[in-house]
Amino acid sequence: MSRSPIHQLSQSLVNRIAAGEVIERPASVAKELIDNAIDAGCTRIEIDVEDGGRAMVRVVDDGHGIPPEELPLAFAAHATSKLTSDEDLFRIRTMGFRGEALASIGSVSQSRVLSRTPGSDAAYEIVNHGGDISVPRATSGNVGTTVEVRNLFFNTPARRKFVKGTQTEFGHIAEMAVRLALPQPQIAFRLSHNGRLVRELPAVESPRQRWLAAWPEELRHEHLPVESRDGDVRVRGLIALPSAATPTAKHQHLYVNNRPVRDRFIGHALREAYRGLVEPGRHPPAILLIDVPPDTVDVNVHPTKSEVRFADSSRIYGLIHSTVRQVLLGNDLTPTAVATADRAIDAPGERDTMQQKLADFFRTAPAATPLPPMSSATALPAGTDTEAAIRLAAAAAMTTPFALHSDPSQRPIDFAAPPPAGPLPDSLTAPRADAIDHAPSAIAKAIQLHNSYLVVESDEGMLVIDQHALHERILYEDLLAKFTAGPLESQRMLIPQTLRASPQQLDLLEQLSPMLAKLGIDAAAMGPDTIGVTAFPSFLDRLDPAAFMQGLLERGEQELLDLTHEELLHEVLDMMACKAAIKAGDVLTQPEIDALLARRHLVERSSNCPHGRPTTLRLSLKDLEKQFKRTGF
Repeated sequence: MSRSPIHQLSQSLVNRIAAGEVIERPASVAKELIDNAIDAGCTRIEIDVEDGGRAMVRVVDDGHGIPPEELPLAFAAHATSKLTSDEDLFRIRTMGFRGEALASIGSVSQSRVLSRTPGSDAAYEIVNHGGDISVPRATSGNVGTTVEVRNLFFNTPARRKFVKGTQTEFGHIAEMAVRLALPQPQIAFRLSHNGRLVRELPAVESPRQRWLAAWPEELRHEHLPVESRDGDVRVRGLIALPSAATPTAKHQHLYVNNRPVRDRFIGHALREAYRGLVEPGRHPPAILLIDVPPDTVDVNVHPTKSEVRFADSSRIYGLIHSTVRQVLLGNDLTPTAVATADRAIDAPGERDTMQQKLADFFRTAPAATPLPPMSSATALPAGTDTEAAIRLAAAAAMTTPFALHSDPSQRPIDFAAPPPAGPLPDSLTAPRADAIDHAPSAIAKAIQLHNSYLVVESDEGMLVIDQHALHERILYEDLLAKFTAGPLESQRMLIPQTLRASPQQLDLLEQLSPMLAKLGIDAAAMGPDTIGVTAFPSFLDRLDPAAFMQGLLERGEQELLDLTHEELLHEVLDMMACKAAIKAGDVLTQPEIDALLARRHLVERSSNCPHGRPTTLRLSLKDLEKQFKRTGF
């Protein structure tokens, strides 16, 4: 192949190359035009779309407009009013700043810009036909700017064939419009498709009104407000209850200085705050707005400006994680059973079946077993309040024998480790917001249903508790507390238990050894394909050490190798708690039920097991009356 001489590319070709990076689909056009409208200081933005944006995208604003003498620069590459010096690039306060969006869009479409400034008697328009730009001419028009983009990619057929169908492309535009509207409550947004109004968000004074208006209806009643500040860094927004987690992150909206972003630090902080409250693979909806000084964040790291780089990412991570976690731990996260059923049951026949099952349960359920007489150690003095009753019951519960066998006559086993000498630690005695308000009294009735669920009478109605999930959470928190305080007490074995291991598992064991030692597990290679376990936590004497290590290493080959130390610790504790907890089908005596329920109110995040499944569902009297159609009486 012969050598071609070096030459300068034409400006039109440069713009088309830039369009390949910036303009991916019609939604990219809508984003750039809306960004410019926001920067223009407008109070109203109208987005009109035809054929999913393939035929036309038009954005109209009532901002300050563009003077006619500057209109030719609207389609010029790297022409902007938002930067004047190198220093401005490091303290960007506007949505756009590169001055390349309109030039790129105009090079691959048939575009028109019509604008009028407040002091002008007429509007002026300019047309760009695939890079062929007209001169401005006077016309009629309101104050503000209208940008109309037709026949996107008409001159780049290779790009046009990758554009999807009408509904798919319009869906991306609608999602983009809502995402950009969320942090701009002072601006009214109106979205139309093929002449039909699809979405309208009026200007509001309260940011929370805009956030809720943009969220799906089913999420508007399952949210918690968040707000905190660390010096000049502020976090605000809404987070959903764990029960509202969805299979995708579609309803997670993250912003930095009102700019929608995708940031791995923010996303990871949010996931970690919800750890143990949502099931793996599900994503909690959230609207989080992070305000930082412009000179501490770099927004010029991605062609679409969707990624940022923080000067102090650990500070941002810590503030988001602590803020969200504190809000979650300070609220009652127990889902309502009827609300869950209402979302899942639509057909009248299915609803009737649910009502019949409830009726059958209340008609056939045995009477609650009377509570055994209190010993002198647990008797409550007259006038003892609910909080004190819970603490006393929990203290007794921690030493209550707890049978894990299907035959209650077999040797009882402690359901939790014995408490340390002296008073209970603050983490176990301090009342939680979701514990005191909904704690059953000392004489609450409780029965075991199908040897798997505990049905508890409460002042508001009833609770249905998954015994395995609740015990798993209790054991997990106990293990975490003991691990934090120091190495767990372990029991040496007279004869090591051995298991076969692959080379990958031996490598994983070496990686895990320091952490396992703190957990009271002493395991090491005893040959090219053998591992020996010589010590195991006394707290988990019911587990088979070799079987536990085999399961841990097999899982580790697939899931644990890329986790951070903290994530790895949580995963191992999750597994230990799950293996040691009582199982569905285990028969519990009444004292064991009482002991388990007493501990529920002293454990953080007792509404969910460590894997994120709910431990408890609530049915209020009002919910029951609604199901039995007794409302109005």
